[in-house]
Parts: sequence; C-alpha cells; structure tokens
Amino acid sequence: MSDRNCGECTLCCKLMGVPELKKPSAKWCASCDQGKGCSIYEERPQSCRNFQCFWLMDENFPDEFRPDRIHALAAFNDVKDSCVLHVDPAKPRAMGSPEVQALTDALLKAYSKVFFLCGKESAMMQR
Repeated sequence: MSDRNCGECTLCCKLMGVPELKKPSAKWCASCDQGKGCSIYEERPQSCRNFQCFWLMDENFPDEFRPDRIHALAAFNDVKDSCVLHVDPAKPRAMGSPEVQALTDALLKAYSKVFFLCGKESAMMQR
C-alpha cells in the first residue's frame, strides 16, 4: 500500500456510480465537496468504501498520473485479468493524451484487458 492521499482529487466522486445513493456514473455526487472530499466520508456507502484507486494504491504510478490531472482513473474490474480506466466524459480528449496512453500501456503489461468507460461510451483493449 502507498502512503499517498487524494489531496484535491475527487474524480472518483464523479466517475463512479454509487448504487446505494442512486448516483449514476459520470455525475458529481451530491455529497462531494469538489476539490476537498466527501462530506459524508465517515458514513459513506459500502461501494465507496470498497473502491480502490490504482493511483492511491501504487506509489509507482507517477504523480502526474493522479486522476484529476489526467481526467481518468484506473480501478479493479469484475472480469478476470482486467481493469477499468474511467475517463471523464467532460474531457473526452483525455483518451488521446500522452499520460493516458502511457497509463494504458502500463496497464496492458499487468492485465490482459483494459476496459474504457467514458460516460455512455465504452471500449476494450487487449494485449
């Protein structure tokens, strides 16, 4: 585990769906104080507690890959040997950025499949 913290990044509060709150993905959570954090952190739902941001977990991820800087975050997936790269639909050009391309290349070295979600759009890359 890494000693990192979210800092000003709250992108997961936008990109991740939260079934317990009926919060859809790609919409800001009503409990998010953007740039500061969750206003109900101590009482946050189980799906929020279960979420693990790869950037937070792995200090080998460069600082410039912090999700709010690249407008994308990598997370675990339910499909074996895969992960998901959630891209902010408000920043669709992020997919073509050098940082997201480098992150995708790194993820494909660790996982056979990377699923991409950008709002209602989805894709998959396989090594």
